[in-house]
Order: sequence, then C-alpha cells, then structure tokens
Amino acid sequence: MTYQQIIQSLKENSSKDLYNFNDNIINSAVPSFGCSIPFVRKLAAECSLKEAESFPVHAYYEVDLLRGIVVSKCKLPFAEKAEHLSSLAEIIENWTVCDCSVVKVPQNEREQYFGFFCDLLPSDKPFVCRYGTVNLMNNFLDEAHIDKIFTQLGKITQWGQYYVDMGVAWLIATAMVKCRDKTVYFMENTGRQVLNKSTYNKALQKMRDSFRVSAADKAWTRSIKIK
Repeated sequence: MTYQQIIQSLKENSSKDLYNFNDNIINSAVPSFGCSIPFVRKLAAECSLKEAESFPVHAYYEVDLLRGIVVSKCKLPFAEKAEHLSSLAEIIENWTVCDCSVVKVPQNEREQYFGFFCDLLPSDKPFVCRYGTVNLMNNFLDEAHIDKIFTQLGKITQWGQYYVDMGVAWLIATAMVKCRDKTVYFMENTGRQVLNKSTYNKALQKMRDSFRVSAADKAWTRSIKIK
C-alpha cells in the first residue's frame, strides 16, 4: 500500500472517541487519527516491510504503530531482522508502539535473539530499554534464561524513567508466575540492590494484582515491601 492509501484508510476508520481514549493513555507527542489497534494490525498485514519502513517517522501515531507491527512480524533470518529491529527500537517514543511490536522468537534462533534483547537494556533511551524488556518477558521467562535475565537487569541505566520502571516491574511480576522460586530468591536478595525502590515495590504490587499469584505469595509480597 502507498503512504497516501494508508493515510486515507486511517482517516476513514478513525473516531473521536478513540482519539480521546488514545490521547489519554498513550502519552505521545505524535499526532493521532484515533484508530483501533486491531484496525492498524489489519492495515499492517497489507504492507510490505519495504513500504512500512519508507513511511515518515512520527508523522502519525498509527503509522508508527503499523511500522512496528510490520517489522516485528517480518520473516527474515536473525542477522537481517536484527538490523530492522534495531532501527525500530531507536524510533519508539510511546509504550503502545513498543508493546505491540514484540517479536515471536523462532525456536531455532532463540539464543541470538536473547543476546540481542539483553543488549538493548543498557541503552540511554528509555524505550529502547523497554523494548528489550518486554521482548525478554514475552519470550524468555523460563528456567534456562531467568537467572540471566535478572543479572541483565543490573545493566539498566534508566531507572526512574516511568516506562522503564513499569516494564521491568511487569516482567518481574510475570516471572513470579512462570519461575516462582527463582523470582522469590531474586526479590529477597539481589533484587533489592538491582532495582530502584519504585520498581521493586511496583513489581510486588503487580503480583498482588495478578489472579495467577497465590494468596500466600501475595501475603509474602507485603512482608518484603521496601518502606
């Protein structure tokens, strides 16, 4: 699809209610039409990687979102796709584009992707760091990788950035469901030094909010909260 066709389709499928909703929760400086994520996903399915990457960056939120979806889903060997993902990560400026552009990592390339996403964590750009975080959360919360992930969190430099803190808290709360014992150990030990106070306590809060965490573990979260 051409850029002009994309813009026209976005205009025709926008609404004031969605515009107001997006404006309230996305916290983006990029202009928006007010389209739903499912509709943008539908448009993305009709765009090639070359087309999506040719569209102007930060002209419209929905165009940025479309680009992220196309790049994250493109079928390329890791060595080629990593270049496109790196370019994408550098232009992300809001949490929705970040979190909707998560990669489904192929089984035969897991370790290459693991190293790639870990390498994003030390970035001085908050959304590059968050992009690495949410991709690790979605693909690598397993016994083979969880200890390495907790170690890699120590390389983050952007503590205090809201979307970094919340992304890491989300990862840890999810780890509590998938790798419970190692997450408990981390939170009782090195987690207190690795995480800042806000992220540490927010991770515990997210555990309490989860229906997948037991009542006993929710009680435990209250006992270790940093005052």
